[in-house]
Amino acid sequence: MSAPAPALAKAPRRTVTVRLADAALTVACLSLVFGFLLVFFPVSFARIIRDSWLHGNLTVAMMVITLSIDACLYVRIAYRLSAKPTVLAAACLGSLPIVVAVGLNFCLQGAVDYTLSGDLPNLQARVGEEILAHTYLGLVSGIFLPFLALRLLQQLKTARSNRETESTSRTAASVSSY
Repeated sequence: MSAPAPALAKAPRRTVTVRLADAALTVACLSLVFGFLLVFFPVSFARIIRDSWLHGNLTVAMMVITLSIDACLYVRIAYRLSAKPTVLAAACLGSLPIVVAVGLNFCLQGAVDYTLSGDLPNLQARVGEEILAHTYLGLVSGIFLPFLALRLLQQLKTARSNRETESTSRTAASVSSY
């Protein structure tokens, strides 16, 4: 039995290396769209967001939007680099946007309760502004934080593999010097 021909062997696909610039570009586009909607539709866009929060749909909508944007961005990065997506990245991109959206929802509830407990004039307008700010910051952090976590995990993995490579090369060098 002969060994397989090198020309027929498949080249191993590398894993996706996430750059924060990819996520930053997506966040910038999202910021432009959000700002555009607020400038050109100030009353109706704010009302849609406030009404969806009052009916309990805002958190679910933020989860769906951030998950879909994160997944599309990760697949685009993998396709552009001709790389293989990893299970760790999929788990990170699947769980972190949900955790961020739920955590920020608790923060919003606390901020709204604090605002309503004060004796300030025009409380409904302040609550509407807090909901808009929460929505924008939730979308931005739901997109950016998973990619930041992925990048940090990739650097940790690279540093660990570099240390293991150095230790094996030192061991081999010390054995050969005897």
